[in-house]
Amino acid sequence: MKNKSSMELRKAAAALLVLIAGASGCQQPTQVAAKSPTPIRVVDVALNSSSESLRYSASVLPLAQAALSFKSSGYVTEIKQVMGADGRRREIGAGDYVARGALLAQIRHQDLKNQLDQAAAAVTQAEAQHLQASQDYERAKALYSTHSLTKPEFDQTQARFDSSRGAVDQATASLRQSQLALADADLGAPFSGFILARNIELGNLASPGMVAFTIADTSAVKVSFGVPEYAVKQLRLGQEFNIHLQDDPKQYKGKVTSIAAGADEKNRVFAVEVTVPNPKSYLKPGMIASLTLSGLEKAPAPSVPLAAVVADPSASGRYGVFVASEVNGKWTAHLRAVTLGETHESDVTVEGVKPGEKIVVVGVADLKDGDLVQVLR
Repeated sequence: MKNKSSMELRKAAAALLVLIAGASGCQQPTQVAAKSPTPIRVVDVALNSSSESLRYSASVLPLAQAALSFKSSGYVTEIKQVMGADGRRREIGAGDYVARGALLAQIRHQDLKNQLDQAAAAVTQAEAQHLQASQDYERAKALYSTHSLTKPEFDQTQARFDSSRGAVDQATASLRQSQLALADADLGAPFSGFILARNIELGNLASPGMVAFTIADTSAVKVSFGVPEYAVKQLRLGQEFNIHLQDDPKQYKGKVTSIAAGADEKNRVFAVEVTVPNPKSYLKPGMIASLTLSGLEKAPAPSVPLAAVVADPSASGRYGVFVASEVNGKWTAHLRAVTLGETHESDVTVEGVKPGEKIVVVGVADLKDGDLVQVLR
């Protein structure tokens, strides 16, 4: 009985395998349907011309500034006196106004007068020696013409004459230099303006090159700043600007008086100066002024709609656009990385595409790099 049951189980298993094989033979392989092109809409990359406003801050500078020093050495014996706010006279100092030619300080004259007298005496002595040498030279010429004087003796007399003439010229030059030194003992203002600093006191020993006063002409002031290449092309001499000061509601007007012919080698900007009239001296050197350059046209740049920009899946924080191109009647969309620039309403300037290329603006959410697309008209 037991063997008969085992044989029946084996026959049943064999029959099941035959049925499974037959069912498998009747089935056909499953085919994956090809993805249909994604419908999209495209726009051409366009060049966008934009303008911008540039705001600059700069220090107020005097129209002219000079560091004054004595040309000669000497002890300071006088400094200009002015009436102080307390009604007492005091020495001139920072903040005081002086007119052109005003005597600011003086060094001791006597030392320079002594040098002048010595130079004058040297001229007198040189002229006397030259007169004697001239008389000797005239006698030597007469004797030499009658062969009463040898050639070497005549040459010596002529050399003494030439040397004495040179001595007179040298002594005269020294006299003139001494006269100038005496004149330079008085230090005057080269132009009208305000004293910015005084670095001497009575009794100080002044020397050439030591700055005694710093004076500035603020009847007008300058505001200097640097602009990029595309901005300098739109500036011109005489162009008017409005100048503003911090915490001062008043508006000051100035005109461009200088535009650099070349860019600075370090920062590649062009220096521009705006001169502002300052008759009441409201504007002080060192104040911070600001001005705005408006309507500056920038170079045209490729622009695409913001709707065309997608995140670049291959690089975090980067962006791209799908560029559609047609080959043999089939359209394909490829993702291209771009660098975003300025936005203008619903568009953005980008780097990485060229004018005229077709950018996908509708249907970008369903696209992958290399997908077939159908351009809707």
